[in-house]
Amino acid sequence: MNTKKKLEDEIDFRDLLKNPLRLFGWVFPLFIVILIGLGVYYVKNLSLISLNEQPVSAPDSTNVKKEVLLKLGGISPAVDLAVVKNPTKEFIDKGKGLYDSNCKSCHGDTGMGDGAAGAMLNPKPRNLQTADGWSNGRTIDMLYKTLQEGIVQNGMAAYEFLSPEDRMAIIAYTRTFAQYPEIKDEELSSLDQTYQLSKGTVVPSTIPIANAEKKLVEENQLLVKKVNDAKQFLAVSKTNANVELIMKSAKNVNKVFSSFLNMQNITAEGFALLVAANPINYGFNPVVSRYSKEELTQIYNYLKTVTM
Repeated sequence: MNTKKKLEDEIDFRDLLKNPLRLFGWVFPLFIVILIGLGVYYVKNLSLISLNEQPVSAPDSTNVKKEVLLKLGGISPAVDLAVVKNPTKEFIDKGKGLYDSNCKSCHGDTGMGDGAAGAMLNPKPRNLQTADGWSNGRTIDMLYKTLQEGIVQNGMAAYEFLSPEDRMAIIAYTRTFAQYPEIKDEELSSLDQTYQLSKGTVVPSTIPIANAEKKLVEENQLLVKKVNDAKQFLAVSKTNANVELIMKSAKNVNKVFSSFLNMQNITAEGFALLVAANPINYGFNPVVSRYSKEELTQIYNYLKTVTM
């Protein structure tokens, strides 16, 4: 009887409210386990915690942005397709020099995709010696397409800044790494038809993105100034037939002036056709679509005067 009462006294939790220190005996082992667990976690992660660093990860090579270079356009020299089909030693040597300066850092000395710069890329650079897994294929036309356009999803940059002949020279050299498909006349013909290689290729001028953005801002500021000047001229002009016609016709004066300023060297006839077909698009009221040719010409002449 005494033993039972003593046991009840030991586990009487209601008594713990009166004497909380008795609870320590129950939670002490649990506290020790938690403390040991935290200690083990701290020790395992000590290097990262103390150095406050993140584990190294390979950069995504498909998310690399390439700056556009300042380049004057023109017509590149024609490509000798006979040399492409049967490359000379000089042509292959030229390709090697271009490969070394443009491709070797990623694809490696012998095209195995083991270049120093490619070590951290994800996905890895193409092994040019293997025949499997090519996105565009290994035929001459597909190799040229790859250099011309790149393969974004694989991180392969486009080499459109090289001349067509230089790209062909690189291809001629890389084809020495392994046994590539024979160059067929129909492939060369299709390639020539697509890119006009034997006639010379038109190369557009390019400017760096930062320069282009600056130019756009400057042009927009100039456009805003011209629009404001035209609005001010309209505001201070004495009421006459031209002013009344503009005020009656314009749904959005800002858009009318800015649209007209963007119609560079447009004739009165061209202006009339555009505005009559879609007046709202150029800031006019829909009723303008029913204007006579004379009224539209009158609007054209007035806009030309106030925006000069």
